Amino acid sequence: MGVSAFWRELRSESRPAGWPDGVPLTFGDHYTLCLSDAAVDDARMHIVVGARMPGPPPTPRALRGLVADRVAHAPVLAYRLAGAGRRLRWVPDPAFEPADHVEYHRLSPGQSPHQAVVAAMRDRPLSRGRPLWSLLVLHGYTSDEHLLCYRAHHAFQDGLGVLSAVRALTGDESLPHPVPDSGSPVRVPGATRRALGDLARLMPGPPRWYTSGDPGTLLPRLHVGSLAITPFREIARESGAGLAQIALAVVAGALGEWTAVTAPERAPRRGMTVPMPVSLRGRRGNTGLGNQVGLMPVVLPCAEPSPRDRLRRVVEQTSLDRVLLCRRGSREIYRAPPGLVRPILRCVLPFANARSATRLDVSVLRWKGEFPGGRDRFSVPPLAPGSAGMIMIMSGDTDVSVSAVFEPGVRHTDRLLPLLRQALGELHAAV
Repeated sequence: MGVSAFWRELRSESRPAGWPDGVPLTFGDHYTLCLSDAAVDDARMHIVVGARMPGPPPTPRALRGLVADRVAHAPVLAYRLAGAGRRLRWVPDPAFEPADHVEYHRLSPGQSPHQAVVAAMRDRPLSRGRPLWSLLVLHGYTSDEHLLCYRAHHAFQDGLGVLSAVRALTGDESLPHPVPDSGSPVRVPGATRRALGDLARLMPGPPRWYTSGDPGTLLPRLHVGSLAITPFREIARESGAGLAQIALAVVAGALGEWTAVTAPERAPRRGMTVPMPVSLRGRRGNTGLGNQVGLMPVVLPCAEPSPRDRLRRVVEQTSLDRVLLCRRGSREIYRAPPGLVRPILRCVLPFANARSATRLDVSVLRWKGEFPGGRDRFSVPPLAPGSAGMIMIMSGDTDVSVSAVFEPGVRHTDRLLPLLRQALGELHAAV
């Protein structure tokens, strides 16, 4: 179904319920938009996934045709913001134009394509008058490949929403039409209070864990690498831990070693509290729209010398019961009436809008066939106000991708990836 047929269906009487008035923003959507307004530049609240693709880049006409063909299979791609304040909605854009969402960036031969993605995001901001996403093609840095990236505003989509959209664009996955959430929260005694308490634990922020230097540029620094998948699988088999738990333990080990070398006077003595994203999306009915993520505080045992004990302490904090409780409480907050959203935001935004960036964010996701034929898949994580860096770990079938973005004033960021490999090796040997 092309774009014209897609919009004829939208205007017909058979359109899905909820389309005429759009989909109200959740608490997470409002929260992320507030973070975006407070950021140094809006592009820092974008999230990107991409891959190196073999051969010359597709023509603009071919890529526009792909978008026009696939938008009917992923209606979320045609939704934009409308209204203001409590009346903000995600609504279908009747003026949707595939050409508005295809960007080409020619690089100089030999130029680093990953850091160029960060520059391209800033140079071509997303317009809030259109759906908040785009496809980026970076080429010219070499003759035998190009970089293909999907970029979305973090209020428009979270990590799982982005991956769902990529599968719909580049594969055969389809997403249902976005509709308002008609369900009522399942009241779990203490769940909402626990979720608000989790946010309060994150508000003060950890002590500064890095050394500062001359920023030199306003652009965040991006580091991309990979880890072998075999050690993760063998650790999981022997310990019973999940991949996300292993990844957190590896980050704790690497961060402890990093701060011991680069900032020994600031190294965490009792661990560092980081906000761990917990997806609120169910397996069914995932439309890919909005920011559907709760935050669960996890204390990274950076000062723990034993790799095995680091993993044990992470597992204790991230049990299935603990994750489910965080998810239930966050869902209740996300379904709060519009009149309660603003008061809740006033309570939690001071945590996000800290004047000095001290927080480190960590996220773990699972690749599932995005960018067929691509290699060296990577991401550009969002860098929210108050955060000096974010590490995003994505596991695939053959490797584990690591992407870390840092404020330009953070020094020695190039040492983190080797230390992650070292920490993984130590944990693998210990287990």
